[in-house]
Amino acid sequence: MFQQFYQPHPALKEFVNNIMIHEVKFDVAHPKSTFPFPPLPEQGLYFYIMDCMEIEYKSQGKKETLSHCIVVGPQVNGMNITLGHHHLLLKVGFQPGGLYRFLGIPMHELLQQEAFDATELLGNEIREINEQLQESISFLQMKNIVESYLLKHIYKLKQILPIDFVLPLLIKEGGLVKIERLASHACLSLRQFERVFEQRIGLQPKYFSRLVRFAHAWVIKEQQPNISWTRIAYECGYFDQMHLIRDFKEFAGVNPSYIESELLKSQVNFNNQLFW
Repeated sequence: MFQQFYQPHPALKEFVNNIMIHEVKFDVAHPKSTFPFPPLPEQGLYFYIMDCMEIEYKSQGKKETLSHCIVVGPQVNGMNITLGHHHLLLKVGFQPGGLYRFLGIPMHELLQQEAFDATELLGNEIREINEQLQESISFLQMKNIVESYLLKHIYKLKQILPIDFVLPLLIKEGGLVKIERLASHACLSLRQFERVFEQRIGLQPKYFSRLVRFAHAWVIKEQQPNISWTRIAYECGYFDQMHLIRDFKEFAGVNPSYIESELLKSQVNFNNQLFW
């Protein structure tokens, strides 16, 4: 397995948080690997350079095979993902609000579907990028191809506002920051902040804060399998373990103990660094 996080080009950093390449090759004689994946606060542009991935949306009971390039906006539901025998993914992880600035589409309009075919939102140029990625001879070349594409489109970005400097604080604090404080730093009233926040993130601030805290708990468990859920609840600012269980049931659809057993069985660790 190969996984590498890259810092984006300096000119991209105001709206791109990271670029990740993840590759796993499985024995074609064995069934494809399926494991649970949570909703996460990061929104991104995903290139499946070799085999496409299959997804089962738990809340909808729906399965689909993703296209070679997808846009993932606001996420609120857990899913089961099935990797191809040659899984090679390049992900552009956007800063909070960065996908809105890149696409110019209010994020709440992307909330009803977990993944969109990127060609529907970004045009046929994405197919050309995919072809270039498939012909690449190194991971660094792949990163440079996608960076060049993003740099060409910087002039289209929505104007940066004070709120765009404030949104990363919510992630860095693990969702444990008062919304009123964020609104003040963004030079907005609470009502204005909620409106602009939903436009840029796709969710209401308090709900998104819960999602950030849940994702933080998931990532800690994924990276430190031996740590107890009680300790995780404490580190993530939950009042008690029951509140953590409540969020796991809402966002992942299962208890933490089930997630723990599935992570132990999984052959793949995405090592979700996100913003932490």
